[in-house]
Amino acid sequence: MTRVLIVEDHRIVAEGLTLGLESEGYDVRFSDGSPAAMAAACEEFDPEIVLLDLNLGDHGSGVDLIPALVAGGRTVIVLTGIAAEDTLAEAYAAGAHAVIDKTVPFPQLVDEMAAVHKGESVFAEQRRHEVVRAYRLSMEERARRLEPFSRLTPREEEVLTMLVEGFRATDIAEAFYVSLSTVRSHIKSILAKLGVGSQLAVVSMALKSGWVERRREPSSRGDGLPGTEAP
Repeated sequence: MTRVLIVEDHRIVAEGLTLGLESEGYDVRFSDGSPAAMAAACEEFDPEIVLLDLNLGDHGSGVDLIPALVAGGRTVIVLTGIAAEDTLAEAYAAGAHAVIDKTVPFPQLVDEMAAVHKGESVFAEQRRHEVVRAYRLSMEERARRLEPFSRLTPREEEVLTMLVEGFRATDIAEAFYVSLSTVRSHIKSILAKLGVGSQLAVVSMALKSGWVERRREPSSRGDGLPGTEAP
């Protein structure tokens, strides 16, 4: 009897899946994704298949659990309602064998789960390629939007960040201990390099392009994704 561990923080969902899979002849347990519960389940139950939700509430992202589960020789199938390509691509990069949407009919879920475990699922491989391709295109588009910002100097980036945060030129001058004319010169240069005509437009461009979020990231996302290269 194949052992299946359901990792899901919504108990009603987990119990429903458990009853359904047990009726199909599987030996099933479920966990809310907490470190203690996961450790106990893997040691005592030793699942062969793990149906993993990605949003585990207080226990964080299911993506973080994938490497250890895969290293233990388990078939990890992400069962989620999340459609964001970046999150799904991260799951694949972490080692997930397949991603299945929670909305699929139960009989289809059972068939696909069995096929993935046997390494015979054509759908799973197609899904992987679709996700990776969509993510790659998204990252290429993001890189295109961000390219103009690479022309800014470090000080101009700091000035733009303060403009986005709502600071006036006089506030920026006081913060940097420079003259107002120096700040205005920085702002003029920023507008010219980004090809916009006003501070309002440059702030809008910084927000819509994702530059603000990019500046806050410790490192580029996308490294190590299957079939991709970091932008």
